[in-house]
Amino acid sequence: MSKTTIVLTKMSDLKTLLLEERAVLIHNDGERLLELVSEKEALMLELASFDENEINIDELVEAAKEIKELQETNIMLTEQSLSFTEQLISNIQKNVTKKNTYSKKGTFEKSGQTAFLDQSL
Repeated sequence: MSKTTIVLTKMSDLKTLLLEERAVLIHNDGERLLELVSEKEALMLELASFDENEINIDELVEAAKEIKELQETNIMLTEQSLSFTEQLISNIQKNVTKKNTYSKKGTFEKSGQTAFLDQSL
C-alpha cells in the first residue's frame, strides 16, 4: 500500500470523526466531544508524521477540501453554542442582580437578598 493511500485512509477516518463531531455538537454531548477531540488530535499527529515528499499531494486535494468544510461547520456550531451559553449566563446574571422577590406576605418587592436560588419558605 502506498503512503498516499495510507494518508487518504487516515483523512477518510478524520472526515468520519468530523461528521460524528458535528452530530455531537448538535446534540450537546460534552463527554463524547472530549473523546472525539482526543481522537482527532491523535489522528492529526499521525498525518503530520508523513513526509510530503513521499506522497502525492494532488490526490489529497479533494479530501482536504472536504475536511476543511467539515471543520469550518464544526467551528461555527461551537461558536454558536458558546454564544448561546454566554447569553444565557448574561441573562441569569442580570436577573440575579435585580433582587426582586416575593415577601412573606405574598407581595412582590425588592429585597436585599438574591432571588435566583432561594430555597427558604
